[in-house]
Amino acid sequence: MRLTFFGTSDFAVPTLQRIHSKGYDVAAVVTQPARPGGRGRKLVPGPVEVAALELQLPVLTPENPNTPDFVARLAELQPDLCVLASYGYILKRPLLEVPKRGFINLHPSLLPGYRGAAPIQRALMAGCTQTGVTTIRMNVRVDAGEILNQEPVPIGPDETAGELTSKLASIGADLVVKTIHQIAEGTSQSRSQDPSSVTRAPKLTDSERFIDWQRPAQELHNLIRGLAPKPAAVTFFRNHRILVLGSRLLGATTETTPGTILPDQPGLAIATGQGILVLLELKPEGKKAQSGQSFCNGYRLEQGDRFENQ
Repeated sequence: MRLTFFGTSDFAVPTLQRIHSKGYDVAAVVTQPARPGGRGRKLVPGPVEVAALELQLPVLTPENPNTPDFVARLAELQPDLCVLASYGYILKRPLLEVPKRGFINLHPSLLPGYRGAAPIQRALMAGCTQTGVTTIRMNVRVDAGEILNQEPVPIGPDETAGELTSKLASIGADLVVKTIHQIAEGTSQSRSQDPSSVTRAPKLTDSERFIDWQRPAQELHNLIRGLAPKPAAVTFFRNHRILVLGSRLLGATTETTPGTILPDQPGLAIATGQGILVLLELKPEGKKAQSGQSFCNGYRLEQGDRFENQ
């Protein structure tokens, strides 16, 4: 079966690699164009483009894949099936109708839960203990296609978005290969999503990143791990912007004002609206990431020092 792969981010790379390793005919890899990055603002290709070139696969980088010119270009490739994972564009009907067997998409949630751009982050921020991966037949409605396969995945209590993304990417790659095989053999089965069970995972906003120390420690821990390593939760100390990259819950309580550093507790312990949170890794503005203990040593903390909301 002849395939075309659509993907851009790190999450999509294991799927492309697994498809290639299984010997499928990949006619082309479609990915977003290189974007300016780094201090020099040089054009930097995305992870999927890098992986595709390493595999010596043809790469296409349309600015907009829905233009008539690109629809025609895809038709020239004569794909039987297109596979999409973390591509970054909403595809319209003319493009979706090109491959004989349609498009399938890998989504990092148990659909219909957490449809949208940030399913991994939203699941962690909500304190979910389980998520998963789903393959669907794509249609014009985002993440609303018929379900082909699903694989539940447990979430650890301290697991970060970065860690969970890597795990789901690997499990999802196997699920995509399984789905392609079923489609090729004519054994695939699908079912409609239950509209009454739909939940949303909209794109993260900058305002959501700010830590409100009045909130309970568990909620803040979920926020921090849901945003780690990028874009990262934000707090302020002595008028300096601080990114918080790691935390853990401390099984203790305090009546201290939320945001206050607690020198009598182990590590960089902070009072919250309910409970105590230990900050394990921080990145002060303009500096490298450092441990909570290094932060304590570098700032020479004083009694009553506090982290501020903004």
